[in-house]
Amino acid sequence: MLHEVLLALSGHPSPLFQTPEANGKCDPGSIHSLLSPSEAALLRSIGKLAERHRQLRDRTRWIESKHQSTICRAVATGIQRHLARFQQKILDVESKILTKDASVVGAYDIVPLALIVTEFDDWHRLMEWLWTTACLMQPTASQAGTLDAADGCSSSAVINYLRVEASTGFPEIEKAATELSKVAELAWLRQLAPWIVYGKLPAFGAGDFFVQAVPGDDCACRVVKELLPDFLATATASSIFFIGKCLHQIQRLPHQRQVFMASTSHRLADTELASAHLKHLSSLPLPLNQAQLTRAISTIRLSLSQNVLQRLLPMSDITRLLHCLRSYFLLGHGEFAVAIIEEAEARLQARQQSTSRLLRQDPLKALRDLSIKDTELHQTLSSTWKRLAREDHAEDTGLDFARQHMRLSLPNAKATRPASSENMTKQTPHISPIAFNDLLFPSATSLGLDTGPPLDLFISSKDIETYAVINAYLLAVRRAQVRLSELWRRTSARRDHAIHKKAAIRQRHTRKVWATSSAALHLVSETAAYLEGEVVKGSCDHFERWVEHPTSNESLDDSFGSVQSDGSSVVAQRDPETLAAAHRAFVASLSYSLLLTDVPYTRDLRSLLGNIDALIAFFHSLLDAQQKADLAGGEDGYSAEEVSRLELELDRARKKVDSDLRSVVRRLRELDHERIGAGRYLEVDASESGGFEPWKGGGVNRLLMKLEFERVGDEHARDLE
Repeated sequence: MLHEVLLALSGHPSPLFQTPEANGKCDPGSIHSLLSPSEAALLRSIGKLAERHRQLRDRTRWIESKHQSTICRAVATGIQRHLARFQQKILDVESKILTKDASVVGAYDIVPLALIVTEFDDWHRLMEWLWTTACLMQPTASQAGTLDAADGCSSSAVINYLRVEASTGFPEIEKAATELSKVAELAWLRQLAPWIVYGKLPAFGAGDFFVQAVPGDDCACRVVKELLPDFLATATASSIFFIGKCLHQIQRLPHQRQVFMASTSHRLADTELASAHLKHLSSLPLPLNQAQLTRAISTIRLSLSQNVLQRLLPMSDITRLLHCLRSYFLLGHGEFAVAIIEEAEARLQARQQSTSRLLRQDPLKALRDLSIKDTELHQTLSSTWKRLAREDHAEDTGLDFARQHMRLSLPNAKATRPASSENMTKQTPHISPIAFNDLLFPSATSLGLDTGPPLDLFISSKDIETYAVINAYLLAVRRAQVRLSELWRRTSARRDHAIHKKAAIRQRHTRKVWATSSAALHLVSETAAYLEGEVVKGSCDHFERWVEHPTSNESLDDSFGSVQSDGSSVVAQRDPETLAAAHRAFVASLSYSLLLTDVPYTRDLRSLLGNIDALIAFFHSLLDAQQKADLAGGEDGYSAEEVSRLELELDRARKKVDSDLRSVVRRLRELDHERIGAGRYLEVDASESGGFEPWKGGGVNRLLMKLEFERVGDEHARDLE
């Protein structure tokens, strides 16, 4: 019977451990009828262990050969090592029996079954835990007991589970969990090495790695957050993605830049730099420590920046991009804002005239052509560039760069591919959903920037979308200022050549309109001056100084010297990932300072700008109708009725503008009370901003002082009474 017990424990089927009949009665001829109750109880314990051994052996073999995750396969191999130790334990017990060891064999060469069971007491809990681990990696797919590879868990789930189980109070489980953690994390490092050293996804098990290729785009990759192990910090995962993406781009450089980067690429792939990076990864102790892993990744990132990326993305390219963003998206080039506003107005006027003619000829075709086409937007932007080129006589490389890369188009709802500078942090605040991009044209339009490699190492598609929102916001305020100023340039509005009595009546009716227009012009002018002259200028100056004047790299450890190609301790520029993180913090802080994150304010301001357009439109229509009525000599009843209708609509528009002016001012006062102390500025985590601290100047109180609420609001209200 002992021989049968040992064979069963080794994984062989045995009639000794077959389940008795369901009624609990044993066949008189079976082996179970010969066992005493105590022997049967001992054999049940051994039978459970033998059965679990067979199940675990079959399950791990299946995982090792068919599981989709290479890390789960490695863990299954580690479990089989424990099964090999169990097998060795069986052989040791058998050896004790054969050598008549006193610890097993008693008097008269009797081997008590209880002693055999005691030899395997330590394996019951461990075998159950190993079975639980195997079932976690590959659960049973159906009641029939079949297994399906699609049901297998991810590598991150296994790694996280093993790390949690290593904290148990049972020594044997803690030891086994630690050993399997080492196996799993070593396999994870082997997946990481091709990406972080050569910019290539793992050849095997790529679907289980947290960096994956974007379907349909061989050049784009993305991060799958569900596959991130818990020991990997978010900032470290972002650095890993950035490093691999940079190397991935270097392999796909255009031919002319490949010639420029030839020596660097060769050194990176074939010489001491790649070996040094691999050495840093292989030197990490297992199980991985988060701080040590972060330090190693940071060292590799800084090494890559100093040896490769400064040639791939030089400072001149970054400053040229920042100049373009500041000049044209943030309206630093004042002539650009005026030019595109006037070109858009001219385009709309010409379109209105052509539509009027077409309505008389072919109404259906005119209705189909009401929407703005991308071609018209392209022509508007091209005319703007030509106008700026005529005004700027000196050669402007920034203008050429903007002309080549900027576009004005309808918003594209299709998601863009992820850029290299994107990370997993939630640093950008939620911008108000109130849209300002439908004021320049009747349809929503968006100013965009085409950035490909290597510029997308610095700026992401989300950053460009935020710039487009800021541009539409600033352009809407500037447009209202320009259109209100044009009211005073219309001579017929200020000098009425009609009959003296009729002119006096008209002036009395339009006095309130002029007062409202003056108050609105004052508000939008001061708002534009504050947003562009203080917030944008101060923030951009501060960020550009930080970018153009890097400090010596004080954060490098002594091990970094083994990775550097030279002995220099001063960096010529910050690495692209640090610059990208700082740029994200800059954009987030700028959006907050521009009040774009406050929904009530943006809603009131958007209503004000829309009603200003209505006020101006009714005012011009009224002036045109009055001129027609004067030419008709007051005999045309239709003209008089039209004038009365327009006067009524104008008065309604004026009241709406008055109400919106008060709402905007009221919300600014509330913001001044809400944003006090640290709330005046957006708090940015230094670990997520690359050490950059956003500009902290200006405030809503400065805008309030410029608006002079009491004089503008109260005196205007008295005029209206």
